[in-house]
Amino acid sequence: MLSSLPSSFPRSVYRFLTPASIFSLLLLYLYLRNPNSIGHDYFQSDVRPSCDSLEGMKDLFVVLRTGASELPKKLPIHFTTTLRCVPHYAIYSDYEEDFEGHHIYNALDEVNPDIIASNPDFEYYRRLQEGGREAFAPEELAKWAAAKNTDGGRDSPGWKLDKWKFLPLAEKALKQQPDAKWYIFIESDSYILWTSLLEWLSHFSPSQPHYLGMQMQIGDIVFAYGGGGIAISNPALQKVVAQRRADLKGYDEFTTTHWAGDCVLGKALSDSGVNLLWAFPSLMGDRPGDIDFNSTFGGDDKKPWCYYAASYHHIPPAEYPKFAKFEQTWNQKNTFRLRHRDVFRFYVLPYLSSERLDWDNLSNNDQGEVDSFDDCRKICENQFDCIQYSFAGRSCKTSTALKLGRHIPESATDQVKSGWIMERVKDYPDRMDAYCGHETWILP
Repeated sequence: MLSSLPSSFPRSVYRFLTPASIFSLLLLYLYLRNPNSIGHDYFQSDVRPSCDSLEGMKDLFVVLRTGASELPKKLPIHFTTTLRCVPHYAIYSDYEEDFEGHHIYNALDEVNPDIIASNPDFEYYRRLQEGGREAFAPEELAKWAAAKNTDGGRDSPGWKLDKWKFLPLAEKALKQQPDAKWYIFIESDSYILWTSLLEWLSHFSPSQPHYLGMQMQIGDIVFAYGGGGIAISNPALQKVVAQRRADLKGYDEFTTTHWAGDCVLGKALSDSGVNLLWAFPSLMGDRPGDIDFNSTFGGDDKKPWCYYAASYHHIPPAEYPKFAKFEQTWNQKNTFRLRHRDVFRFYVLPYLSSERLDWDNLSNNDQGEVDSFDDCRKICENQFDCIQYSFAGRSCKTSTALKLGRHIPESATDQVKSGWIMERVKDYPDRMDAYCGHETWILP
């Protein structure tokens, strides 16, 4: 195999190659020549690297926003993953408490008392402050946990209350860590690749007002999506805090009539003269298994496949250790940062197969009713650009976007079975590579 390395290497170079460097060259060669030849197990070694390599972490203040109803389930894993190497952080919820040795701050304790007492959004909050989690019946908690996301948000009282946290957290963060260069706002299901994020932020001057995040839009307001992580420089945070202080009543009224707190924050930043850098796909709004790596959400020239990855969202607690181990091993064995295409090749692709039972691969093109899974597969095979399909009940769906998707419990109303046209999946990485030039980060 070494004889296949580029012949342009002078012999003097080979004399100085150590076994480790030969292995690194071989790995890079295999990656470029045949990315599927490196097994998934390669990225599952037991590693726990030192935090010392994360230069610049001391310049960040990380604010993790959560809620009392989800905290016991979602927060613990962050202490050994997301927050393990973060020296300066705070956890904010809608209920102050100590949890597993960590203090959880109340994000809403300085909201106008008249709003807390009378606004319907705060009915849940009032019960929570009076009786803690025990104030709610198990049936209520189960109903809220099962609430689905809609175009107007999620139908649960904790989610409706969440919009009130964003602007107060901006002020609390500035007050708690006034000298931080960057403020990173994340949620309890955000995953941040710190090595990548720090490298990305190094391209910006923290002495200038910056507001970075995955772009979303409601009406005429363009804002950073909270789940993908929001990075705000110190000068920008000072501006938005001053903007809110100058019109507390106005922003409270706007929050009352709105449904998305990250949009409220984005409006206040825009009002203060700080515009958003549209950061997709450096920052992402989905988990790796749900992503269309060929998405044109950011424009035809900003396909996720080609860019470095700095965040993901909607990661379930059980997936954090697995993805953290994957990221840590990659950083230990490579000097170049993870791109989304690397995540696909080595984290997503090994789990794709011709069919998976109790699995939804998020195919979304309805093909009507068919008699069997095989009939659905044939429909997909007869469409030249179809790469995957799913069958539930008698419903067949196909898709031109390649996604892994997620497990569906056996208790679900309809059993879901998913399939992929593996001959087309095999060609997918090379086809996607052809789109890429020298993309790295989303920059101004």
